[in-house]
Amino acid sequence: MRAAQVPEPGADFEIVETEIPEPDADEVRVEVEACGVCHSDVFTKEGQWPGIDYPRVPGHEIAGYVDAVGEDVAEWEAGDRVGVGW
Repeated sequence: MRAAQVPEPGADFEIVETEIPEPDADEVRVEVEACGVCHSDVFTKEGQWPGIDYPRVPGHEIAGYVDAVGEDVAEWEAGDRVGVGW
């Protein structure tokens, strides 16, 4: 997948290709169609959130489709349209 990440606190964004992760048993994976970046992501970019690891892909407000579900997930199915906030 292609992602815009911050490699270290205060650095410029960089576009990277990474492997698509498989969801754990209690997780779903979402194919993101749109992602909002809000002011809290500025804190992430600038290294002002304590205790987070880098590189970091900001953006936590998304819309898309569930494209994989973990084996213990009963509430969602592949193809479900979803929106995720903070």
